[in-house]
Amino acid sequence: MIGTRINQLIKAYINEGLERIEDPAIMVKQYIRDVREQVEQAEQQLEKALVRKKTLENDLTLARVLFEKREEQARVALQADNEELARKILLNKKEVWKQIAQFEEMLVQQEKSISEKSAKLEQLQTKYSQLQEKHMELIVRVQAVKESGKVNLNEKEKGKANNWNDPNVLDPEWEKESEIEIEINKLKKQMQGN
Repeated sequence: MIGTRINQLIKAYINEGLERIEDPAIMVKQYIRDVREQVEQAEQQLEKALVRKKTLENDLTLARVLFEKREEQARVALQADNEELARKILLNKKEVWKQIAQFEEMLVQQEKSISEKSAKLEQLQTKYSQLQEKHMELIVRVQAVKESGKVNLNEKEKGKANNWNDPNVLDPEWEKESEIEIEINKLKKQMQGN
């Protein structure tokens, strides 16, 4: 019980510290890089799936041609009164038919996979675009804050310039310079007295 509470307390302090350290612009940049890598991987996977589909289509076409060829060969064998050869060819034709069914099934699965990969790629590309837009928004916000800070600083400086003779308005820099002047005068008096 106590160990769990201490563990939660430690985690809370660690997470709080990390949140204070995290710079939103840097985090967005890293997230953009991560999503870009995911987009590249998704593109590669889609490309591989398309190549696989093309291979399956070629294999299916060849199997269908072979199926027709075996049927023709069986006819020729029967016309030559070679029933044994015709049986062997028809058995092979049956195997080719099974291969055709397998290729068709694999092709359907591959098309489904391509559809899923395409949808995933589109989602990632949309996410990537949105992140780039957010990154630009953050840059604009940061620049606006910096500009706002400069304007405020300029206004303060103008206010100090207008109130330089007002004894109620004290500039810390002026105070430091005054303190230094006092110290220099003390040193000069000590040197004259020696």
